This record gives sequence, C-alpha cells and structure tokens, in this order.
Amino acid sequence: MMCKKQNGRTAVLLAALALGLLVVAPWAVVNGGAEVAEPSVPLSGLSLEGIWTTMIPTASGHASINSVVIQAQGTEGLVYTVVCKHPQCSHTLLGYFPESERLSDMLGHCVRTGAKTFELSMIWHGVKEGGPERMGIGEIIFMGVISGTLELTDADTLQFTGTISAYTPDQDANGDRLPDEGAVPMACVPGGFTFKRLPMFPSCEPTPLPPGLE
Repeated sequence: MMCKKQNGRTAVLLAALALGLLVVAPWAVVNGGAEVAEPSVPLSGLSLEGIWTTMIPTASGHASINSVVIQAQGTEGLVYTVVCKHPQCSHTLLGYFPESERLSDMLGHCVRTGAKTFELSMIWHGVKEGGPERMGIGEIIFMGVISGTLELTDADTLQFTGTISAYTPDQDANGDRLPDEGAVPMACVPGGFTFKRLPMFPSCEPTPLPPGLE
C-alpha cells in the first residue's frame, strides 16, 4: 500500500515538473537559455497586442504623433507583427531628403526576450511620386530603420530605447528595398520615447443640433 502511495505521489510530482518545463521552455528559446526573472504580474497582463500611441519630439519644437498596431504571430506571445502609422512625420526626414514627397507605413516585428522585454525592428520608405515615365510608380528616396528594445513598464506603458537610421537607395544593391547587409547608415540618431496603450473612450452626451438640422 505504501509503495502505491509513493508511486502516486511520484506521478503527480513528475506531471508538475513536466508542466513547469512546458511553461519555461519558450522563455529559454527566446532568451538563449538564460534565466528570466519571474514577472510581477500575470503574463496575460504583459501582452503587447493592441494599439499604442506616442508623441515624438523634433528639433522644430513640434511633436509628431505615431500610432502602432501590434499583433501576435501565433498563440505563444513570443513574436509580434508591428505596423506603425505616422501621419505627422516629416516626409523629408527633417530635411535630409528634400525630394521625398510621402512616407510608407512602418512595418516590422518584435521578439520577446524576457517577461517584459522585446527586441524591435521596423523599416519605412521615403517616396517621390512617379511621373508618366514611371507609370506612376513611386521612386524610393530613402529607407528608414528603427531598431532597439521595448519594455513594458506596466500593462499600459511601453518604453522604447534604440536608434533611428536612414539609408540611401545606392545601399540597396539587389533592389529589394532593404538596406544591404553591413551597410553603414548615412545618418543614425539615438531614440527613446514612451508609448501609451490606446484607452477605451466613454460616450458623450449628444449636443442638440441647430434648428433645421435635426
């Protein structure tokens, strides 16, 4: 009887250890096997998924709004797709590229490196409108790259630390619209800004319409 009880306890212990390994294994993969500090809040509260906004200061004294949509690739919460809309950003990259007339969206991804930390990489393009000789196809004037780290300081605040760099079309030898491996950017500046998760806004009390417009 004692052996049966011990065997039962052993089975429960092994099952618990197996479950623990399943939980820890993904962290070991993305963190190179290094120990990751236990999160202070449940992992469900540390998701990057959602819409984030930030105001980026510029030398002109006018801040530029950037809104980022982040969505998980799969259910593990390890890799995320990132799309950034930046309607106020300078299409000339603050005068570096005066021929540029519009900007593409920023596209990239981030990879979880810890319970609350991520590695981020995004790219966007400055485009000159194409004339009849190009059948309206835009011409790439520069490639911009943002890279660095993200840290969730709480469930609704995301801190970016890294660099913002720019590359010229002649640094894209194969024409894939990505900087060549090993290319040195023509400009590189440090960047650090805070994103806030977009909140739910309450509805308002409807304003009475002027007579005749009801």
